[in-house]
Amino acid sequence: MKKIPIILISMLFITLTANGQNLFFIGENSYPCTESFALQSNLDGREDLNVLFAKDGATAVIAVTTKSSLQGTIISGKLIIYLDDGTVITCMDRGESSYVDDTAKAVYSLTNEQVNKMKNSNINTVRYILKMYDIQEVNRSASNKAISTKDLTVKFFNNFDSVTEVAVKEDQEPDKKKLDALMGENNDKQGRFNGYPYATSYYGSPGSGSGTGGYGLNGRSLVSKGAVQQECNQEGRVVVKIVVDRTGKVISAIPGVKGTTNNDPCLLEPAKKTAFKHKWNLDSNAPSQQIGFVVVNFKLGG
Repeated sequence: MKKIPIILISMLFITLTANGQNLFFIGENSYPCTESFALQSNLDGREDLNVLFAKDGATAVIAVTTKSSLQGTIISGKLIIYLDDGTVITCMDRGESSYVDDTAKAVYSLTNEQVNKMKNSNINTVRYILKMYDIQEVNRSASNKAISTKDLTVKFFNNFDSVTEVAVKEDQEPDKKKLDALMGENNDKQGRFNGYPYATSYYGSPGSGSGTGGYGLNGRSLVSKGAVQQECNQEGRVVVKIVVDRTGKVISAIPGVKGTTNNDPCLLEPAKKTAFKHKWNLDSNAPSQQIGFVVVNFKLGG
């Protein structure tokens, strides 16, 4: 009889382990994710690239890690994914990278369109950039030998909305019933007059109030911001498209959109990092993914 409780406890432990959720940790964040799979380095003697798919709220992401004995190594810059069918997917750096326990980690956002492409074809090769001490950059690539990544993508992202799809929904004008529920019957007249209070903000759009600089995020107030200076002999304006969650955190930033006057990479990167330093007020009524912009004007000293 004494063996029975032991068996039951063992079965319970196995059940809990089987139902456990995989998590990817980076910095102060953790994301539910798939098991990682290894892509073989195309450079002899170099470490393989480990890849996994994850979810950051309503955003699909891809995470990459690689071992490095050199302290201070990070994965930074664009991530380029080549699929078996010839499709090329470029993922922009979202400023989320780290080096912990001899491992460099980075997270990149995926649009709904990119996820759908990866559902139809396996990953063939991934190109990435290793940056050492923020000084030296080296290009690396790793290739898939026998893993069905498309099946993994389909299973993990089934019935999942990413930023692109959510953004399309938010661009649509809400009908009267949605406005009534959001703003109340007494505010419906004002809602029809002024439009959806959290509507997408585009640089230079009527009513944005930020046609020449600053930021735009309808219905929200800026709490804090920062700035990252350029390290090159370039100046100009860079407009960054941002996605902000309900807490006011910037979760995605794409520099160089309409309104940009200088697309030099040495301005795009600090503009993107500047956008991530912006923080808006927490608003439980705001959309889970709200689109706006940040304008960064770079000038040379003189």
